[in-house]
Amino acid sequence: MPPLDPRLVRRSRGVRRLLGVSVVLGVGTAATVIAVAHVVSVVVARRFDGQPIAALPLVILVGLVVRAAVAWTHTTVAARAAAAVKADLRHEVVDDLLDPRRLGPRPSSAGVVTLLGPGLDAFDGYVGRFLPQIVLSALVPPAMLVAIGVTDVLSAVIIGVTLPMTVVFLVLVGLVTKDRVDRRWQALERVGRHFADVLDGLTVLKVFGRRQEDGLRQVGDRHRRESGRALRLAFLSSFVLDLFSTLAVALVAVSVGLRVVEGHLALGPGLFVLLLAPEAFAPIKRLGSLFHDSTEGAEATAGLLALLEHDRHNGTLAAPDLRRAEIVIDGVVVRHDGRAAPSLELSHHRVRPGEFVAVTGASGSGKSTLLALLMAFERPTAGYVLVDDVDLASIDPVAWREQIAWVPQVPGLVEGTIEDNVRLGDHAASGDDVRAALRDAGAGDLALTRPISESGTDVSAGERRRIAIARAILRVRSGAARLLLLDEPTAGLDAVREAAVLSTLRGLPVTVIVVAHRPETIGAADRELRLGRRLVDA
Repeated sequence: MPPLDPRLVRRSRGVRRLLGVSVVLGVGTAATVIAVAHVVSVVVARRFDGQPIAALPLVILVGLVVRAAVAWTHTTVAARAAAAVKADLRHEVVDDLLDPRRLGPRPSSAGVVTLLGPGLDAFDGYVGRFLPQIVLSALVPPAMLVAIGVTDVLSAVIIGVTLPMTVVFLVLVGLVTKDRVDRRWQALERVGRHFADVLDGLTVLKVFGRRQEDGLRQVGDRHRRESGRALRLAFLSSFVLDLFSTLAVALVAVSVGLRVVEGHLALGPGLFVLLLAPEAFAPIKRLGSLFHDSTEGAEATAGLLALLEHDRHNGTLAAPDLRRAEIVIDGVVVRHDGRAAPSLELSHHRVRPGEFVAVTGASGSGKSTLLALLMAFERPTAGYVLVDDVDLASIDPVAWREQIAWVPQVPGLVEGTIEDNVRLGDHAASGDDVRAALRDAGAGDLALTRPISESGTDVSAGERRRIAIARAILRVRSGAARLLLLDEPTAGLDAVREAAVLSTLRGLPVTVIVVAHRPETIGAADRELRLGRRLVDA
Protein backbone atom coordinates (compact mmCIF):
# COMPACT_ATOMS: atom_id res chain seq x y z
CA MET A 1 0.00 0.00 0.00
CA PRO A 2 1.57 3.36 -1.02
CA PRO A 3 2.04 6.05 1.67
CA LEU A 4 -0.38 8.29 -0.22
CA ASP A 5 -3.26 6.53 -1.93
CA PRO A 6 -3.78 8.26 -5.31
CA ARG A 7 -7.50 7.48 -5.08
CA LEU A 8 -7.72 9.73 -2.02
CA VAL A 9 -5.99 12.56 -3.89
CA ARG A 10 -8.40 12.22 -6.82
CA ARG A 11 -11.47 12.06 -4.59
CA SER A 12 -10.72 14.66 -1.91
CA ARG A 13 -10.26 18.32 -2.74
CA GLY A 14 -9.18 18.93 0.87
CA VAL A 15 -6.23 16.54 0.49
CA ARG A 16 -5.18 18.18 -2.79
CA ARG A 17 -5.34 21.61 -1.16
CA LEU A 18 -3.35 20.34 1.83
CA LEU A 19 -0.62 18.92 -0.40
CA GLY A 20 -0.40 22.18 -2.33
CA VAL A 21 -0.09 24.24 0.84
CA SER A 22 2.45 21.73 2.19
CA VAL A 23 4.65 22.20 -0.87
CA VAL A 24 4.64 25.98 -0.43
CA LEU A 25 5.29 25.76 3.32
CA GLY A 26 7.91 23.04 2.77
CA VAL A 27 9.86 25.34 0.45
CA GLY A 28 9.50 28.11 3.03
CA THR A 29 10.72 25.80 5.79
CA ALA A 30 13.80 24.75 3.79
CA ALA A 31 14.64 28.36 2.90
CA THR A 32 14.22 29.50 6.51
CA VAL A 33 16.38 26.69 7.89
CA ILE A 34 19.17 27.44 5.43
CA ALA A 35 18.99 31.18 6.06
CA VAL A 36 19.04 30.82 9.86
CA ALA A 37 21.93 28.33 9.71
CA HIS A 38 23.92 30.68 7.49
CA VAL A 39 23.37 33.67 9.76
CA VAL A 40 24.21 31.69 12.92
CA SER A 41 27.41 30.36 11.37
CA VAL A 42 28.44 33.88 10.30
CA VAL A 43 27.71 35.31 13.78
CA VAL A 44 29.72 32.60 15.57
CA ALA A 45 32.63 32.87 13.12
CA ARG A 46 32.78 36.66 13.43
CA ARG A 47 32.60 36.58 17.21
CA PHE A 48 35.35 33.96 17.26
CA ASP A 49 37.50 36.27 15.15
CA GLY A 50 36.53 39.28 17.27
CA GLN A 51 34.62 41.03 14.48
CA PRO A 52 31.43 43.06 15.12
CA ILE A 53 28.13 41.33 14.49
CA ALA A 54 25.87 44.44 14.44
CA ALA A 55 22.20 43.47 13.87
CA LEU A 56 22.82 39.82 12.99
CA PRO A 57 21.40 38.47 16.30
CA LEU A 58 18.15 40.27 15.51
CA VAL A 59 18.15 38.60 12.09
CA ILE A 60 18.58 35.22 13.81
CA LEU A 61 15.65 35.99 16.11
CA VAL A 62 13.48 37.00 13.17
CA GLY A 63 14.46 33.85 11.31
CA LEU A 64 13.57 31.63 14.27
CA VAL A 65 10.23 33.39 14.65
CA VAL A 66 9.52 32.94 10.93
CA ARG A 67 10.41 29.27 11.14
CA ALA A 68 8.13 28.79 14.15
CA ALA A 69 5.33 30.66 12.35
CA VAL A 70 5.73 28.46 9.26
CA ALA A 71 5.64 25.30 11.40
CA TRP A 72 2.56 26.53 13.30
CA THR A 73 0.81 27.42 10.05
CA HIS A 74 1.59 24.00 8.62
CA THR A 75 0.25 22.24 11.71
CA THR A 76 -2.91 24.34 11.80
CA VAL A 77 -3.66 23.91 8.10
CA ALA A 78 -3.05 20.15 8.34
CA ALA A 79 -5.33 19.75 11.38
CA ARG A 80 -8.14 21.69 9.72
CA ALA A 81 -7.67 19.73 6.50
CA ALA A 82 -7.88 16.43 8.43
CA ALA A 83 -11.14 17.51 10.07
CA ALA A 84 -12.57 18.63 6.71
CA VAL A 85 -11.54 15.41 4.94
CA LYS A 86 -13.06 13.29 7.72
CA ALA A 87 -16.35 15.18 7.52
CA ASP A 88 -16.40 14.94 3.71
CA LEU A 89 -15.70 11.20 3.73
CA ARG A 90 -18.35 10.53 6.38
CA HIS A 91 -20.96 12.40 4.33
CA GLU A 92 -19.79 10.66 1.16
CA VAL A 93 -20.05 7.19 2.72
CA VAL A 94 -23.54 7.86 4.10
CA ASP A 95 -24.70 9.31 0.77
CA ASP A 96 -23.20 6.35 -1.05
CA LEU A 97 -24.94 3.79 1.16
CA LEU A 98 -28.25 5.59 0.58
CA ASP A 99 -27.66 6.04 -3.14
CA PRO A 100 -30.41 4.18 -5.05
CA ARG A 101 -27.99 3.60 -7.92
CA ARG A 102 -25.49 1.71 -5.77
CA LEU A 103 -24.82 -1.82 -6.99
CA GLY A 104 -23.41 -4.74 -5.07
CA PRO A 105 -23.87 -6.05 -1.54
CA ARG A 106 -24.13 -3.59 1.32
CA PRO A 107 -21.31 -3.76 3.88
CA SER A 108 -22.03 -4.97 7.38
CA SER A 109 -23.13 -2.32 9.85
CA ALA A 110 -20.34 -3.29 12.27
CA GLY A 111 -17.73 -2.78 9.54
CA VAL A 112 -19.15 0.61 8.60
CA VAL A 113 -19.24 1.70 12.26
CA THR A 114 -15.60 0.64 12.70
CA LEU A 115 -14.55 2.57 9.59
CA LEU A 116 -16.51 5.73 10.39
CA GLY A 117 -15.60 5.64 14.08
CA PRO A 118 -12.11 4.45 15.11
CA GLY A 119 -10.99 4.29 11.48
CA LEU A 120 -11.65 7.95 10.69
CA ASP A 121 -10.41 9.02 14.10
CA ALA A 122 -7.00 7.79 12.93
CA PHE A 123 -7.23 10.28 10.07
CA ASP A 124 -5.84 12.97 12.38
CA GLY A 125 -2.50 11.17 12.37
CA TYR A 126 -2.62 10.18 8.71
CA VAL A 127 -3.88 13.33 6.99
CA GLY A 128 -3.04 15.86 9.70
CA ARG A 129 0.57 14.83 10.34
CA PHE A 130 1.84 12.05 8.08
CA LEU A 131 0.90 13.42 4.65
CA PRO A 132 2.38 16.91 5.33
CA GLN A 133 5.52 15.22 6.64
CA ILE A 134 5.84 13.27 3.38
CA VAL A 135 6.01 16.59 1.53
CA LEU A 136 8.60 17.97 3.97
CA SER A 137 10.66 14.77 3.63
CA ALA A 138 10.61 15.14 -0.14
CA LEU A 139 11.60 18.84 -0.16
CA VAL A 140 13.79 19.64 2.86
CA PRO A 141 16.54 16.94 2.65
CA PRO A 142 17.38 17.64 -1.02
CA ALA A 143 17.50 21.39 -0.27
CA MET A 144 19.84 20.76 2.68
CA LEU A 145 21.99 18.49 0.51
CA VAL A 146 22.33 21.15 -2.20
CA ALA A 147 23.19 23.86 0.35
CA ILE A 148 25.80 21.61 1.98
CA GLY A 149 27.21 20.61 -1.42
CA VAL A 150 27.76 24.24 -2.38
CA THR A 151 29.70 24.76 0.87
CA ASP A 152 31.52 21.43 1.37
CA VAL A 153 31.54 18.64 -1.23
CA LEU A 154 32.89 15.93 1.10
CA SER A 155 30.11 16.45 3.65
CA ALA A 156 27.55 16.42 0.83
CA VAL A 157 28.94 13.09 -0.40
CA ILE A 158 28.69 11.56 3.11
CA ILE A 159 25.10 12.74 3.50
CA GLY A 160 24.29 11.82 -0.10
CA VAL A 161 25.35 8.22 0.61
CA THR A 162 23.80 7.80 4.05
CA LEU A 163 20.53 9.63 3.38
CA PRO A 164 19.23 7.13 0.75
CA MET A 165 20.25 4.29 3.08
CA THR A 166 18.07 5.86 5.77
CA VAL A 167 15.17 6.06 3.32
CA VAL A 168 15.70 2.41 2.35
CA PHE A 169 15.66 1.45 6.00
CA LEU A 170 12.45 3.42 6.48
CA VAL A 171 10.85 1.47 3.61
CA LEU A 172 11.98 -1.84 5.13
CA VAL A 173 10.49 -0.79 8.46
CA GLY A 174 7.23 -0.05 6.70
CA LEU A 175 7.18 -3.49 5.07
CA VAL A 176 7.88 -5.22 8.37
CA THR A 177 5.33 -3.10 10.19
CA LYS A 178 2.54 -3.68 7.67
CA ASP A 179 1.90 -7.23 8.85
CA ARG A 180 1.60 -6.13 12.47
CA VAL A 181 -0.65 -3.24 11.53
CA ASP A 182 -2.88 -5.49 9.43
CA ARG A 183 -3.26 -7.88 12.36
CA ARG A 184 -4.07 -5.03 14.74
CA TRP A 185 -6.67 -3.60 12.34
CA GLN A 186 -8.25 -7.04 11.88
CA ALA A 187 -8.37 -7.44 15.66
CA LEU A 188 -10.06 -4.04 15.98
CA GLU A 189 -12.64 -4.98 13.33
CA ARG A 190 -13.23 -8.29 15.11
CA VAL A 191 -13.88 -6.44 18.37
CA GLY A 192 -16.38 -4.15 16.61
CA ARG A 193 -18.21 -6.99 14.87
CA HIS A 194 -18.36 -9.12 18.00
CA PHE A 195 -19.65 -6.25 20.12
CA ALA A 196 -22.28 -5.36 17.49
CA ASP A 197 -23.42 -8.99 17.26
CA VAL A 198 -23.72 -9.20 21.04
CA LEU A 199 -25.80 -6.01 21.14
CA ASP A 200 -28.07 -7.28 18.34
CA GLY A 201 -28.75 -10.52 20.16
CA LEU A 202 -28.61 -9.19 23.70
CA THR A 203 -32.28 -9.91 24.46
CA VAL A 204 -32.07 -13.53 23.29
CA LEU A 205 -28.76 -14.06 25.10
CA LYS A 206 -30.22 -12.75 28.36
CA VAL A 207 -33.36 -14.87 28.01
CA PHE A 208 -31.28 -18.04 27.66
CA GLY A 209 -28.75 -16.97 30.29
CA ARG A 210 -25.78 -16.91 27.94
CA ARG A 211 -23.06 -14.69 29.34
CA GLN A 212 -20.75 -12.94 26.91
CA GLU A 213 -18.06 -11.56 29.22
CA ASP A 214 -15.57 -14.28 28.26
CA GLY A 215 -16.06 -13.76 24.53
CA LEU A 216 -15.69 -10.00 24.79
CA ARG A 217 -12.65 -10.43 27.01
CA GLN A 218 -11.01 -12.78 24.52
CA VAL A 219 -11.43 -10.52 21.49
CA GLY A 220 -10.38 -7.52 23.60
CA ASP A 221 -7.25 -9.32 24.80
CA ARG A 222 -6.40 -10.28 21.22
CA HIS A 223 -6.64 -6.62 20.21
CA ARG A 224 -4.53 -5.61 23.21
CA ARG A 225 -1.80 -8.15 22.35
CA GLU A 226 -1.66 -7.06 18.70
CA SER A 227 -1.50 -3.40 19.78
CA GLY A 228 1.37 -4.19 22.15
CA ARG A 229 3.31 -5.99 19.41
CA ALA A 230 2.81 -3.11 17.01
CA LEU A 231 3.99 -0.61 19.65
CA ARG A 232 7.10 -2.65 20.46
CA LEU A 233 8.02 -2.77 16.79
CA ALA A 234 7.37 0.97 16.46
CA PHE A 235 9.65 1.83 19.38
CA LEU A 236 12.39 -0.50 18.14
CA SER A 237 12.29 0.82 14.58
CA SER A 238 12.31 4.44 15.79
CA PHE A 239 15.34 3.70 17.96
CA VAL A 240 17.26 2.10 15.09
CA LEU A 241 16.31 4.94 12.72
CA ASP A 242 17.52 7.54 15.24
CA LEU A 243 20.74 5.59 15.78
CA PHE A 244 21.44 5.32 12.06
CA SER A 245 20.85 9.03 11.37
CA THR A 246 22.90 10.01 14.44
CA LEU A 247 25.85 7.96 13.22
CA ALA A 248 25.60 9.62 9.80
CA VAL A 249 25.60 13.10 11.35
CA ALA A 250 28.52 12.06 13.56
CA LEU A 251 30.56 11.12 10.50
CA VAL A 252 29.95 14.58 9.07
CA ALA A 253 30.82 16.22 12.40
CA VAL A 254 34.10 14.31 12.74
CA SER A 255 35.09 15.10 9.15
CA VAL A 256 34.25 18.80 9.51
CA GLY A 257 35.94 19.09 12.92
CA LEU A 258 39.19 17.55 11.76
CA ARG A 259 39.38 19.73 8.68
CA VAL A 260 38.56 22.89 10.63
CA VAL A 261 41.33 22.07 13.14
CA GLU A 262 43.79 21.36 10.32
CA GLY A 263 42.82 24.57 8.53
CA HIS A 264 41.41 22.91 5.43
CA LEU A 265 37.93 24.32 6.12
CA ALA A 266 36.95 27.70 7.55
CA LEU A 267 35.00 27.88 10.79
CA GLY A 268 31.95 29.60 9.27
CA PRO A 269 31.34 27.07 6.48
CA GLY A 270 32.05 24.22 8.89
CA LEU A 271 29.42 25.47 11.34
CA PHE A 272 27.00 25.95 8.45
CA VAL A 273 27.46 22.31 7.42
CA LEU A 274 27.14 21.07 11.01
CA LEU A 275 23.91 22.99 11.50
CA LEU A 276 22.35 21.69 8.26
CA ALA A 277 23.43 18.04 8.55
CA PRO A 278 20.88 17.12 11.27
CA GLU A 279 18.21 19.08 9.39
CA ALA A 280 18.72 16.80 6.37
CA PHE A 281 17.80 13.75 8.45
CA ALA A 282 15.21 15.34 10.78
CA PRO A 283 12.21 15.19 8.37
CA ILE A 284 12.86 11.52 7.58
CA LYS A 285 13.25 10.65 11.27
CA ARG A 286 9.97 12.37 12.03
CA LEU A 287 8.35 10.61 9.07
CA GLY A 288 9.46 7.28 10.52
CA SER A 289 7.98 8.12 13.92
CA LEU A 290 4.72 9.27 12.33
CA PHE A 291 4.51 6.21 10.08
CA HIS A 292 3.29 3.99 12.90
CA ASP A 293 0.82 6.65 13.99
CA SER A 294 -0.57 6.83 10.47
CA THR A 295 -0.94 3.16 9.59
CA GLU A 296 -4.44 2.81 11.02
CA GLY A 297 -5.50 5.89 9.10
CA ALA A 298 -4.01 4.42 5.92
CA GLU A 299 -5.86 1.13 6.51
CA ALA A 300 -9.10 3.00 7.15
CA THR A 301 -8.52 5.05 3.98
CA ALA A 302 -8.11 1.88 1.93
CA GLY A 303 -11.28 0.43 3.47
CA LEU A 304 -13.32 3.59 2.86
CA LEU A 305 -12.14 3.94 -0.73
CA ALA A 306 -12.89 0.27 -1.37
CA LEU A 307 -16.36 0.89 0.06
CA LEU A 308 -16.91 3.90 -2.21
CA GLU A 309 -15.50 2.40 -5.39
CA HIS A 310 -18.12 0.11 -6.89
CA ASP A 311 -20.37 -0.12 -9.90
CA ARG A 312 -23.40 2.12 -10.14
CA HIS A 313 -26.68 1.64 -11.94
CA ASN A 314 -26.72 3.92 -14.97
CA GLY A 315 -30.18 3.12 -16.36
CA THR A 316 -32.37 6.02 -17.46
CA LEU A 317 -35.30 4.44 -19.31
CA ALA A 318 -38.84 4.55 -17.97
CA ALA A 319 -39.95 1.41 -16.15
CA PRO A 320 -42.53 -0.76 -17.99
CA ASP A 321 -45.88 -1.27 -16.27
CA LEU A 322 -45.53 -4.51 -14.31
CA ARG A 323 -49.26 -5.14 -14.45
CA ARG A 324 -48.77 -6.21 -18.07
CA ALA A 325 -45.02 -6.81 -18.40
CA GLU A 326 -43.29 -10.17 -18.37
CA ILE A 327 -40.00 -10.65 -16.54
CA VAL A 328 -37.58 -12.89 -18.42
CA ILE A 329 -34.36 -14.10 -16.81
CA ASP A 330 -32.08 -15.16 -19.65
CA GLY A 331 -28.75 -16.91 -19.04
CA VAL A 332 -28.05 -15.02 -15.83
CA VAL A 333 -24.84 -15.61 -13.90
CA VAL A 334 -23.93 -13.52 -10.84
CA ARG A 335 -20.42 -13.78 -9.42
CA HIS A 336 -19.08 -12.09 -6.32
CA ASP A 337 -15.44 -11.40 -5.46
CA GLY A 338 -13.92 -13.97 -3.17
CA ARG A 339 -16.23 -16.80 -4.27
CA ALA A 340 -15.08 -19.52 -6.62
CA ALA A 341 -18.59 -20.59 -7.59
CA PRO A 342 -21.29 -18.26 -8.98
CA SER A 343 -23.72 -16.84 -6.42
CA LEU A 344 -26.56 -17.39 -8.91
CA GLU A 345 -26.81 -19.31 -12.16
CA LEU A 346 -30.09 -19.51 -14.06
CA SER A 347 -30.39 -20.45 -17.73
CA HIS A 348 -33.88 -19.23 -18.57
CA HIS A 349 -37.03 -18.40 -16.67
CA ARG A 350 -40.15 -16.39 -17.40
CA VAL A 351 -42.44 -14.76 -14.83
CA ARG A 352 -45.81 -13.79 -16.24
CA PRO A 353 -47.95 -10.92 -14.89
CA GLY A 354 -50.01 -11.89 -11.86
CA GLU A 355 -48.17 -15.16 -11.18
CA PHE A 356 -47.33 -16.45 -7.71
CA VAL A 357 -43.86 -18.03 -7.93
CA ALA A 358 -42.12 -19.79 -5.04
CA VAL A 359 -38.32 -19.68 -5.21
CA THR A 360 -36.74 -22.67 -3.46
CA GLY A 361 -33.31 -24.22 -3.14
CA ALA A 362 -30.61 -25.11 -0.68
CA SER A 363 -28.80 -22.49 1.37
CA GLY A 364 -26.35 -20.62 -0.85
CA SER A 365 -28.12 -21.50 -4.09
CA GLY A 366 -28.81 -17.83 -4.86
CA LYS A 367 -32.35 -17.15 -3.66
CA SER A 368 -31.54 -13.84 -1.97
CA THR A 369 -29.24 -12.94 -4.88
CA LEU A 370 -32.17 -13.46 -7.28
CA LEU A 371 -34.34 -11.05 -5.27
CA ALA A 372 -31.50 -8.50 -5.14
CA LEU A 373 -31.18 -8.88 -8.91
CA LEU A 374 -34.89 -8.23 -9.40
CA MET A 375 -34.68 -5.12 -7.22
CA ALA A 376 -31.73 -3.83 -9.28
CA PHE A 377 -29.38 -4.00 -6.31
CA GLU A 378 -27.22 -6.42 -8.29
CA ARG A 379 -26.22 -6.59 -11.93
CA PRO A 380 -25.67 -9.89 -13.77
CA THR A 381 -22.09 -10.81 -14.51
CA ALA A 382 -23.47 -12.50 -17.62
CA GLY A 383 -26.94 -12.71 -19.14
CA TYR A 384 -29.91 -10.38 -18.91
CA VAL A 385 -33.04 -9.63 -16.94
CA LEU A 386 -35.61 -8.41 -19.48
CA VAL A 387 -38.82 -6.59 -18.64
CA ASP A 388 -41.05 -6.41 -21.72
CA ASP A 389 -37.89 -6.98 -23.80
CA VAL A 390 -36.16 -4.04 -22.08
CA ASP A 391 -32.92 -4.78 -20.22
CA LEU A 392 -33.38 -4.07 -16.51
CA ALA A 393 -29.86 -2.57 -16.45
CA SER A 394 -31.07 0.24 -18.74
CA ILE A 395 -34.17 1.09 -16.63
CA ASP A 396 -34.07 3.90 -14.08
CA PRO A 397 -33.71 2.01 -10.75
CA VAL A 398 -35.73 4.57 -8.79
CA ALA A 399 -38.69 4.31 -11.16
CA TRP A 400 -38.36 0.52 -11.19
CA ARG A 401 -38.38 0.17 -7.39
CA GLU A 402 -41.42 2.41 -7.10
CA GLN A 403 -43.42 -0.53 -8.47
CA ILE A 404 -41.98 -3.03 -5.95
CA ALA A 405 -43.07 -3.96 -2.45
CA TRP A 406 -40.34 -5.81 -0.55
CA VAL A 407 -40.42 -7.89 2.64
CA PRO A 408 -36.92 -9.06 3.71
CA GLN A 409 -36.11 -11.74 6.28
CA VAL A 410 -35.48 -9.08 8.93
CA PRO A 411 -37.74 -6.13 8.04
CA GLY A 412 -36.79 -2.65 9.10
CA LEU A 413 -38.81 -0.61 11.58
CA VAL A 414 -38.99 3.07 12.49
CA GLU A 415 -39.48 4.70 15.85
CA GLY A 416 -43.20 5.24 16.38
CA THR A 417 -46.37 3.18 16.53
CA ILE A 418 -47.43 0.09 14.63
CA GLU A 419 -49.70 2.30 12.53
CA ASP A 420 -46.72 4.53 11.63
CA ASN A 421 -44.75 1.52 10.45
CA VAL A 422 -47.56 0.05 8.37
CA ARG A 423 -48.40 3.46 6.89
CA LEU A 424 -44.92 3.59 5.36
CA GLY A 425 -46.51 1.57 2.56
CA ASP A 426 -49.00 4.38 1.84
CA HIS A 427 -48.92 7.62 3.81
CA ALA A 428 -52.37 8.59 2.49
CA ALA A 429 -54.05 5.40 3.75
CA SER A 430 -56.90 5.68 6.25
CA GLY A 431 -56.99 3.98 9.62
CA ASP A 432 -59.45 1.42 8.24
CA ASP A 433 -57.03 0.60 5.41
CA VAL A 434 -54.22 0.05 7.93
CA ARG A 435 -56.43 -2.20 10.08
CA ALA A 436 -57.49 -4.22 7.04
CA ALA A 437 -53.87 -4.69 5.98
CA LEU A 438 -52.91 -5.83 9.46
CA ARG A 439 -55.86 -8.21 9.61
CA ASP A 440 -55.02 -9.74 6.23
CA ALA A 441 -51.39 -10.12 7.36
CA GLY A 442 -52.51 -12.15 10.38
CA ALA A 443 -51.79 -9.24 12.71
CA GLY A 444 -55.31 -8.08 13.53
CA ASP A 445 -54.54 -8.48 17.23
CA LEU A 446 -51.90 -5.74 17.20
CA ALA A 447 -53.04 -2.34 18.46
CA LEU A 448 -52.40 0.52 16.04
CA THR A 449 -51.20 2.82 18.82
CA ARG A 450 -48.72 0.35 20.29
CA PRO A 451 -45.28 2.03 20.38
CA ILE A 452 -42.27 0.21 18.94
CA SER A 453 -38.61 1.14 18.70
CA GLU A 454 -36.37 1.23 15.69
CA SER A 455 -34.36 -1.72 17.02
CA GLY A 456 -37.52 -3.83 17.20
CA THR A 457 -36.60 -5.28 20.59
CA ASP A 458 -40.16 -4.70 21.85
CA VAL A 459 -41.77 -6.88 19.16
CA SER A 460 -41.27 -10.55 18.40
CA ALA A 461 -39.76 -11.79 15.15
CA GLY A 462 -43.21 -12.93 13.98
CA GLU A 463 -44.80 -9.58 14.83
CA ARG A 464 -42.04 -7.72 13.00
CA ARG A 465 -42.61 -9.87 9.90
CA ARG A 466 -46.40 -9.46 10.00
CA ILE A 467 -46.04 -5.67 10.29
CA ALA A 468 -43.82 -5.71 7.20
CA ILE A 469 -46.29 -7.89 5.30
CA ALA A 470 -49.12 -5.50 6.21
CA ARG A 471 -46.96 -2.61 4.98
CA ALA A 472 -46.45 -4.41 1.65
CA ILE A 473 -50.15 -5.23 1.35
CA LEU A 474 -51.05 -1.59 1.92
CA ARG A 475 -48.57 -0.56 -0.76
CA VAL A 476 -50.07 -3.03 -3.23
CA ARG A 477 -53.63 -1.93 -2.50
CA SER A 478 -52.70 1.71 -2.98
CA GLY A 479 -51.75 0.83 -6.56
CA ALA A 480 -48.09 1.82 -6.16
CA ALA A 481 -46.64 -1.71 -6.07
CA ARG A 482 -47.16 -4.14 -8.94
CA LEU A 483 -44.47 -6.65 -7.99
CA LEU A 484 -44.30 -8.16 -4.52
CA LEU A 485 -41.02 -9.75 -3.39
CA LEU A 486 -40.89 -11.63 -0.09
CA ASP A 487 -38.11 -13.54 1.66
CA GLU A 488 -39.49 -16.25 3.99
CA PRO A 489 -42.64 -14.25 4.87
CA THR A 490 -44.31 -16.98 6.96
CA ALA A 491 -41.28 -18.05 9.01
CA GLY A 492 -42.14 -17.94 12.69
CA LEU A 493 -45.92 -17.80 12.11
CA ASP A 494 -48.36 -20.36 13.43
CA ALA A 495 -50.55 -22.36 11.04
CA VAL A 496 -53.59 -20.06 11.35
CA ARG A 497 -51.69 -16.85 10.66
CA GLU A 498 -49.67 -18.52 7.91
CA ALA A 499 -52.86 -19.60 6.17
CA ALA A 500 -54.25 -16.06 6.46
CA VAL A 501 -51.10 -14.55 4.95
CA LEU A 502 -50.96 -17.05 2.08
CA SER A 503 -54.64 -16.53 1.32
CA THR A 504 -54.07 -12.77 1.15
CA LEU A 505 -51.03 -13.14 -1.09
CA ARG A 506 -52.98 -15.41 -3.43
CA GLY A 507 -55.70 -12.79 -3.77
CA LEU A 508 -53.45 -9.81 -4.54
CA PRO A 509 -53.69 -8.63 -8.19
CA VAL A 510 -49.90 -8.39 -8.63
CA THR A 511 -46.97 -10.61 -9.47
CA VAL A 512 -45.67 -12.32 -6.32
CA ILE A 513 -42.22 -13.88 -6.01
CA VAL A 514 -41.52 -15.45 -2.64
CA VAL A 515 -38.46 -17.23 -1.27
CA ALA A 516 -39.85 -20.23 0.54
CA HIS A 517 -38.79 -23.31 2.45
CA ARG A 518 -42.12 -24.27 4.06
CA PRO A 519 -44.27 -26.71 2.07
CA GLU A 520 -47.41 -24.68 2.78
CA THR A 521 -45.95 -21.62 1.03
CA ILE A 522 -44.68 -23.69 -1.90
CA GLY A 523 -48.06 -25.38 -2.22
CA ALA A 524 -49.87 -22.05 -2.33
CA ALA A 525 -47.76 -20.85 -5.29
CA ASP A 526 -48.71 -21.29 -8.94
CA ARG A 527 -45.39 -22.97 -9.56
CA GLU A 528 -41.94 -23.50 -8.06
CA LEU A 529 -38.61 -22.13 -9.27
CA ARG A 530 -35.93 -24.35 -7.77
CA LEU A 531 -32.40 -22.99 -7.78
CA GLY A 532 -29.22 -24.97 -7.52
CA ARG A 533 -29.56 -26.71 -10.86
CA ARG A 534 -29.68 -25.46 -14.43
CA LEU A 535 -33.30 -24.67 -15.18
CA VAL A 536 -34.97 -23.97 -18.51
CA ASP A 537 -38.59 -22.94 -18.35
CA ALA A 538 -40.36 -21.40 -21.31
